[in-house]
Amino acid sequence: MTKENKKYNYLIVGGGMAADQAVAGIRSIDKGGTIGIISADIDEPYARPALSKKLWVDPDFHDEDIDFHTAQKYNAEITLATRVIKIIPEKHIVKTDKGEEYAYDKLLLATGSEAKALKGESSERVVALRSKQDYLKIRKFSGKGKHVIVVGNGYIGSEIAVGLIQSDTKVSLVITGDRIFDKKFPIFLSEKYEQKYLAAGIKIYHNSKASGYELVGDGVKVQLNDGTVLQGAGLVLGIGAFTDYSLASAAGLEVDEHGVVVDEQLKTTATDIWAAGDIISYPDQILSRQSAGHVRHAINSGLFVGKQMAGETGIYDYTPVFYSWVFDINWEAFGNVNSGLKMYAEKLGDEQYIVYYFDKNILAGVLSWSSDVNLGHLKGILKKQPTVEELNKVVKLEAVE
Repeated sequence: MTKENKKYNYLIVGGGMAADQAVAGIRSIDKGGTIGIISADIDEPYARPALSKKLWVDPDFHDEDIDFHTAQKYNAEITLATRVIKIIPEKHIVKTDKGEEYAYDKLLLATGSEAKALKGESSERVVALRSKQDYLKIRKFSGKGKHVIVVGNGYIGSEIAVGLIQSDTKVSLVITGDRIFDKKFPIFLSEKYEQKYLAAGIKIYHNSKASGYELVGDGVKVQLNDGTVLQGAGLVLGIGAFTDYSLASAAGLEVDEHGVVVDEQLKTTATDIWAAGDIISYPDQILSRQSAGHVRHAINSGLFVGKQMAGETGIYDYTPVFYSWVFDINWEAFGNVNSGLKMYAEKLGDEQYIVYYFDKNILAGVLSWSSDVNLGHLKGILKKQPTVEELNKVVKLEAVE
């Protein structure tokens, strides 16, 4: 059988954490079915969060430690550095950019997201952090007291800035807001957060955007929108991600404003095709239909959908938690965590808080700040959708801005 006519019982498009867990889910039920993975990455599945977190702060943790060894562990075949460019659902076939065709009995779409970048000359010194190879590029131009410019006020930008400053690197952090995460946290918490950065020596440029960059010598020069020019050994971008639904849309699958539409079993509108992770528009059991670009959602939806593909029946009932930890602060949140909403804080102890976010007087989101409160308990509160008055009867709330 030629590679162009290769057929699998289960074919997975995408090579991230959702794909790894999907294979684990399949193998927990079907020990012998053939599994194929087609990934645009040049590395097999790995723990992506470590790229901006643990790899920078744990000297005993190395880049090879993040590898899952998915193909070997679960007896699957993986094709790397390859993109699927067309799906033909009625024939149960996909076509790749290498001119190959793969047939399947059941197909999973788990293509994830791609990092946004700035326009400019391509260089190893300018990295929109997303992949393991991106991490290795940053390692080359950081450390030894070098200066690295980080642009972005989200998870990647805020985390990699901390990782770099703790890895013998001078850091300039460019953010669009008044404070780090000012669009999520109340003022008193975003101020606490930012103070940790300043105390560590990170130089922060507020209310700024990178309008462009140019390569100079063995470094990078970055222009900010207010005319400020920064120069460093490298530039790391954490300015968000985008998800491409065109592959599914072109195949006739339903797509809405959230992504590829799936049901409670994560089935798409095409026969024998499922989807998981960042790309899906799914009916959350608490928050209604939405998308979720968070690693725990990728893991849970991947494991769930793998079992579904292998014959198990169930309902995807995981409400995603998004989280981060920097220095000695860790936080977890779910729902609509937006500082533009009405916010009330519950103080639990020294530097420990729960913040409740209300939309039209109905609880819409919860933030757990360095607390050990069970997230299942907090999700239970969110599911009940109490008003401020109702919740205040149970916990002591203080209005915050």
